[in-house]
Amino acid sequence: MPTTSIDLGIPPSTATVSVSILHAATLNCPAEVLLRPVVPGHERLILPVFTFLIEHEKNGEKRKVMFDLGVRKDPEQFSPAVQEFLGPFSIHMEKDVATMLKEGGVDLETVDAIIWSHTHYDHTGDPSTFPSTTEVVIGPGTKAAFFPPYPEGPNSTVLTSDFEGRKVTELGPGDFHLTIGGLGAYDYFGDGSFYLLDTPGHCPGHITALARVTPTTFILMGGDTCHHPGQLRPSPYIPCPCSLLASVSAEHFPHVASSTAQSIPLSTPLLTVPYTQPSAYTDPLTAASSIAKLSAFDADPDVLVLIAHDSTLEDIVSYFPEKADNWKEQLWKERRWSFLDKESKAWRFSVT
Repeated sequence: MPTTSIDLGIPPSTATVSVSILHAATLNCPAEVLLRPVVPGHERLILPVFTFLIEHEKNGEKRKVMFDLGVRKDPEQFSPAVQEFLGPFSIHMEKDVATMLKEGGVDLETVDAIIWSHTHYDHTGDPSTFPSTTEVVIGPGTKAAFFPPYPEGPNSTVLTSDFEGRKVTELGPGDFHLTIGGLGAYDYFGDGSFYLLDTPGHCPGHITALARVTPTTFILMGGDTCHHPGQLRPSPYIPCPCSLLASVSAEHFPHVASSTAQSIPLSTPLLTVPYTQPSAYTDPLTAASSIAKLSAFDADPDVLVLIAHDSTLEDIVSYFPEKADNWKEQLWKERRWSFLDKESKAWRFSVT
């Protein structure tokens, strides 16, 4: 439980959405690009890629949107800029999101929109696998950074085929006229059931999503605001008991040694974003600010934060076509410190 009172300022509402999680792919990538410090022997990260189906119903009208699409099934079609970047990365996937949805009984014609958290290759997928009636929604500044798409823009990481023949909506700063948890918020359906949050730093146009799955509980789809729960936790809102830090390397995490010596619960995240190259964060200082704001959501007992690559939850959550709406009853959040277990896929904290 948080030790500090948290008022996220989420407007009250009885309107809800349903959220389903899709495990779209697995990435194997260099850790130093995504987090610091990197402990010897842990130079690689193996990460899931989560995407989300959001279903909304109001006055008998049903709407579906996707938040992120994972990886496209034909990576040879990536733009040259992405191909160049992919050198040290490897991808494993069996089916693209469109195929997974169809096999799960979703008619793609009923998917109103694809919302990209940002334009990196493991989130954009392949919108051309959806009907032209499916809109693409992008965050503020995306066009300025990545348009025109490839091939007209030779250095762009997005493709003309991602947008061809379909409506593309770029949200602007003025759309985020609400404030939730210190972040600009846009009420997507206009009824308080689903908000898009402006969370800059990782990539131009980066946004996240807050879904109200019951009148009082939420799922926050964190995209790549951070890549590991150790970049969120501990925090001033949820300090870590010293007893959980006994096996964390004092050599690589000296602030942990100081905390345990004084028996003062650690309130500083164990990991940071990379502030020096190589770094997947366009603006590390702004990213750190966004992460600090996200940590307040993470500490709230009624909000489940699901960053797109959280390996601690990979074997815990239920996947599409099942719903994730009952996460609180399923005690998924009770695993928040599991990344400090040496048996966890997310263990990064000791050379032993």
